[in-house]
Amino acid sequence: MPTPTETASRLRLALVIGLLLAIAGCLGNPSDRELKNRRELEAILTAITIKDRKQLDRDACRIEARHNSGELSDASFKSLDAIIERARSGDWAGAEHDAYRFRENFPFFR
Repeated sequence: MPTPTETASRLRLALVIGLLLAIAGCLGNPSDRELKNRRELEAILTAITIKDRKQLDRDACRIEARHNSGELSDASFKSLDAIIERARSGDWAGAEHDAYRFRENFPFFR
């Protein structure tokens, strides 16, 4: 039969393990919303890379629709819109750099 000290130690260990597992679960896979936002970023990046203004305009419409529906946060929308506007102004290389940097800093975003 375990002593009270052993029982308390086992309980603390179980609590710590449970807490770590709970935290790991919260940091798990991205949500469907985040995956769809990432796909939209990839589409924008593709349009910028190949300098396709028509595709960029279609991507911009989808980003705006996601923002209007609440699927894309204000902050993310503003960042993506700035990238799109930079490309539209003719600074394709700068927009591409900004898009890659955004993707690196925010692989999955709301």
